[in-house]
Amino acid sequence: MLRKTFTVSADDLKHYKFDSLKFTVDVTSLGYHEVYVNGTKVGDDVLQPAVSQLDKRALTVRYDIMPYIHEGENEIMLWLGQGWGRVYGTPAVAKAEVVRCVSDEECGLLYILAQTDSTWKASPSGYSYTDNWQPMHFGGERLDARVEPDWRPASVYDAKDITISRQEFEGNRIVNVLEPKTIQLLADGSILLDFGRVVTGWFDAIFHPVTPKGQEITMEYRDHLEAKPPFTEKDIYIANGGAYHHFCNRFHTHTFRYVHITGAGRFESHYKALQISAVDPKEGATFECSDPRLNAIHDMVKYTLSCLTFSGYMVDCPHIERMGYGGDGNSSTMTLQTIWDVRDTYSNWLTAWADAMDSTGDLPYVAPAFRTGGGPYWSGFIIKAPWHTYLNYDDHRIIYEYYDEMCRWLDFVERHCEDGILKPWPDTERRSWFLGDWAVPELWSATLWSQGVDKGGESVLHVSNCFLAECLADMEEMAYVMERSNDAERFAAWRERLVKDIHRHFYHPETHTYANGTVLDQCYALLQGVPPDSATAAAVKQQLLKDIHGKYRDHIAVGLVGVPIFTEWCIKERQADLLATILRQEDYPGYLNMMDKECVNALMRQCVSADAEATNTLTQSHNNALKNAFTTWESWDCGRPGKEDRSRVHNCYNGIGIWFYQAVAGIRPDPYQPGYKHFFIDPQPVSGVDWVRCTKPTTYGTILVEITGKTLKVAVPKGTTATLFPGTPQERTVEAGEWEIEIQ
Repeated sequence: MLRKTFTVSADDLKHYKFDSLKFTVDVTSLGYHEVYVNGTKVGDDVLQPAVSQLDKRALTVRYDIMPYIHEGENEIMLWLGQGWGRVYGTPAVAKAEVVRCVSDEECGLLYILAQTDSTWKASPSGYSYTDNWQPMHFGGERLDARVEPDWRPASVYDAKDITISRQEFEGNRIVNVLEPKTIQLLADGSILLDFGRVVTGWFDAIFHPVTPKGQEITMEYRDHLEAKPPFTEKDIYIANGGAYHHFCNRFHTHTFRYVHITGAGRFESHYKALQISAVDPKEGATFECSDPRLNAIHDMVKYTLSCLTFSGYMVDCPHIERMGYGGDGNSSTMTLQTIWDVRDTYSNWLTAWADAMDSTGDLPYVAPAFRTGGGPYWSGFIIKAPWHTYLNYDDHRIIYEYYDEMCRWLDFVERHCEDGILKPWPDTERRSWFLGDWAVPELWSATLWSQGVDKGGESVLHVSNCFLAECLADMEEMAYVMERSNDAERFAAWRERLVKDIHRHFYHPETHTYANGTVLDQCYALLQGVPPDSATAAAVKQQLLKDIHGKYRDHIAVGLVGVPIFTEWCIKERQADLLATILRQEDYPGYLNMMDKECVNALMRQCVSADAEATNTLTQSHNNALKNAFTTWESWDCGRPGKEDRSRVHNCYNGIGIWFYQAVAGIRPDPYQPGYKHFFIDPQPVSGVDWVRCTKPTTYGTILVEITGKTLKVAVPKGTTATLFPGTPQERTVEAGEWEIEIQ
């Protein structure tokens, strides 16, 4: 902790008009910080600042402290936590500057009231970390309530070669407070809490007042009951023997549904889970239809993303690794950006990606950088994220800011091409592997699969080169946005050669398949226009559909990379019924298989119930249980032999979310008028779905689509236009307003 007093005179407060006077503090920290003025925490944001490449960049957060100061002596205190500094070897240090700013039509003056130096006082706090902040060893916090402040002169830390920049991320907030659904006293005297759903955030507890001094209370966190170390995390509270025992996390988060408490003694304690996120699951885009199974999957994906998006990036899983994987990001960016406005998250995250790039254009697979596995689909986030952010929000700035890094990465890729094809690059100290798809369904049941999904062999190179073709198409468009026509022509020519080389290297005419013939191999080639003629394309599509219905029995057969690619192909090919059939599968592998079987059975009863009153009762009782109760898994195979402990809240399979908006509701952005300045409404009918209601917030207002039978109602925000049923006899473009159309 750091503190300093400063004086505010009567003239400071009264001499100038109130609306022209501001008191602010700028805080830059290597690690987390909280700001207190006169004993009160400033602002509602938590876990500041956002993540950054701490060996290269520190972020400055500005706080308005006007509501907290008074005439006379004031005190500012900074509470610090090392956080990600434990990875980079940086201590918990901060730089702060308290400023009085006068700004009106006549003058603009800044007066520094206090700034960090050796005159500040420092003291340890009772908080410390319990592990080394590495994957599967993030540990938790240890709060020793016996520790009293010991204020001594602060020391100055020389942070060399660190760039300081203003934080653009708007901050994390507590978006929900939960109480336990059940509190169970176990035979050994320990306590098991069940909060009813997974949350990412803090645990808050008030323990019984007779807890003796020095008593250790441990809290172990699990996202599912079968989780065991190292897939769990733990906090420790050491009582001070006083009348009040309060524990709450401060500079650490956990992801948990269950909390196992030992040492608390008495049962009557009070417990809360505080969900922390950059997005609120109760806000953003909405989707609902007459099929409760589809609604449950949509809500599961949306809620999962709210557990993964915080601190200026999106993580793979928020407790085991907490890494900003580019592959996971590419897989779910379109879903995340369709539901919420997360421009600030992507601005911060892309800064970390740019900082992680080396002089050759090489990138790790995560940002901030850490040695992990991946492949081109992971490091290619540097291209896909700016393109999607432009498409969804009309953010030209992000293309201009990172265009050079995109080109440098493509130069690096080109140096690893042979005979027109991207080949595996060597492992480095910052990354390993060269993957195609990841976390596909494995071979477990011979009654379901004739073989597992093969993600190795030719598929790795085929998928990676199809991804490169996709990146080149995006780069062509972004080059035109930059008014660099020569670059655009170069990317287009490269892509034209590449798709021919992909076909030459990986097509097997005797089986009408590309590479291994997986669902991803086939649909990615079709999406990228690899087949050289319509007859070949038709044969590949026919084989793809044959395998889905036969070999894979209408079940999901793709992984992290394949989910968004297959989803995009289904949207483009108007295969809404096919994807709905796959989503409705109750058994392994599938989305409903991730849910509690009792709730899935309730959904099924609701679907087949002919009694309207019974249906309404089921809807009320079981949808309340389902709402935000489940999260998507790290693997389709979680819970099967060897996979029992894996994460039950993960970013592998959330790319499916875009299907609900772009296919069922039919809302698609126009890349030539991005940010939904102009958009398309082209709903695809789904068997068994009688009505649909969807809202999509934009910077212009909220798009509304309602479908009941053959009637389509659309609300087009002011300042935008929409084309309905593009490419059909019903095509028409409408201005802002509310429209009702009969679907032919």
